[in-house]
Amino acid sequence: MAKLTIRDIAALSGVSKSTVSLVLNNSPKVDPATRRHVLAVMRRNRYVPSFAATALAKGSTRLIGMVVPGLSWHMVASINIGVAAVTERSGFDIILYTATNDRDYGSLIDRILTSSMVSGLLVVSHEQPLEPLVQLHSDGLPVVLVNTIDADVALPSVTADNYDGALTAMDHLLQLGHERIACVQGRMVYRCCQDRYRGYLDALRSAGIQPDPELTKPGDFLPEQIRARSGELFALPPDQRPTAVFAHSDVTAYGVMTAAAEAGLRVPEDVSVIGFDDIESAAQIRPPLTTIQQPFVDMGKRAAELLLDAIGPADPDAVSDDQEPVDERPRLVMPTSLIVRASCGPVPVTRSPRGRSQPSKTTSKA
Repeated sequence: MAKLTIRDIAALSGVSKSTVSLVLNNSPKVDPATRRHVLAVMRRNRYVPSFAATALAKGSTRLIGMVVPGLSWHMVASINIGVAAVTERSGFDIILYTATNDRDYGSLIDRILTSSMVSGLLVVSHEQPLEPLVQLHSDGLPVVLVNTIDADVALPSVTADNYDGALTAMDHLLQLGHERIACVQGRMVYRCCQDRYRGYLDALRSAGIQPDPELTKPGDFLPEQIRARSGELFALPPDQRPTAVFAHSDVTAYGVMTAAAEAGLRVPEDVSVIGFDDIESAAQIRPPLTTIQQPFVDMGKRAAELLLDAIGPADPDAVSDDQEPVDERPRLVMPTSLIVRASCGPVPVTRSPRGRSQPSKTTSKA
């Protein structure tokens, strides 16, 4: 099917070509009802104007749009710091858009599309459909995904190595002597959680330990479910109870630690807990959480660099003839780090590695 033109949209909308042009340029001369109608026709027909042509017509903007799921999300501030560190040196400014998971962000894409204000988009998206962004990118507006949970699409992206991070977490627990290790999962529809669980299973098998399905519990990043499922782990008989728990996020780890306390267990004396993310509060809770650190600041920096490379210099004459072509779909997977704090310790002295009970050592006085 041939790509639609402004003339096609005008015919489908029953308005003139100039009216469609005014809608695309966000002109106040178009009444709101007509604007909504034309935008609806564009959306139904998946029409996206050429942003390259728009930029040539209007002059290149010095603005980058950044779409985040909410300002309170733990990684947003850190990613922003990294993005700002790069954009401030480049002369670009950032426009921040929020798009929660509560509703489709099609209207936000419409506003970005019609305003022609930004030269590119950085997107942190967790449950939003990515197809509109793929369409924007293919029609000339550079788009880069940052820490998007399910990012297996034809867009440049920057993510953390979730699989290797899980291997590192498990290796730490195994080195401490733990073998009966439980896993409290996140949302398993997310690729990052699938990778973390795969790392958990592979680490056990590599250590010669057969994974016990009874020690895997769904948490779905929901606090009440995390506490309830963790409580089931800690209600097991002492010789079947896990001596350590790998949680798919720091917030999940907090729920596990709460459930342990409710069961009368101490962290790390009775059970070790390790998280994933290294959010700011991980160092502040008691005991401080051992966790896998995602490099959010560096991810923001690299994403901004990818986007600026895709946008290119404001002055076309600044491009040299021998400049290397920009990769259309780079996918950067960044390494994670183990942050050792106080929530993990050796396997309890009253438990053997395989979960068999051992008598506690006692001291008698003569």
